[in-house]
Amino acid sequence: MLEALSLKSIYFAISSISFPIMLIALFVGWNSINTRCLLILLATVELIDTAIGNLAKHWGAYFYLWAFLYCGVYIYVVLARRLIVKEFKKYSQFCKDVYQNFYFSKQEGALILIYFLYAVVIFIALAELCLFNLNLIDSVPYLQYLFSPMLTLLCLFEAILILWLATRTVPVDDNVSILKINRKEGSKIKGHQESSKKK
Repeated sequence: MLEALSLKSIYFAISSISFPIMLIALFVGWNSINTRCLLILLATVELIDTAIGNLAKHWGAYFYLWAFLYCGVYIYVVLARRLIVKEFKKYSQFCKDVYQNFYFSKQEGALILIYFLYAVVIFIALAELCLFNLNLIDSVPYLQYLFSPMLTLLCLFEAILILWLATRTVPVDDNVSILKINRKEGSKIKGHQESSKKK
């Protein structure tokens, strides 16, 4: 009994690290606009997931259906980040820079794989629960013994990938730095010319 409680505590603690890890990674990878954009989007999705997830725990089998479908949101955010910022580029210089200097890294590809594996793990749990509710099976061994450990492992891999993503530098980051410097110098020259005209 005590061992089961301690295991549940470990699973809960590890499942709660995603958002803090994203914040740390955001701080570490702030200079890379691609990383910053992805982590802001993922942290937003994670916050919504946590808020709805606390309510969804009372939905029974529908919780697993919701969790399965929500994996698609994570995959979409990683895959379609450029399309998302395209919608906001007319309102934000940051979104415009991300759109023009988009870079898809191998870490992002690995994140998509992790989120796909999350979906597979949850789908198996959902299928087992449906079979149990239809009285086609007598117990739910996958849910009892494998589901939490597998999610915990995926959560750890996700955290490692996000930190790896934040610490790497991609070639496009240097181009963006040059672009920002040129933009600042251009605005200084323009301001100087305007002040000279007034004199």
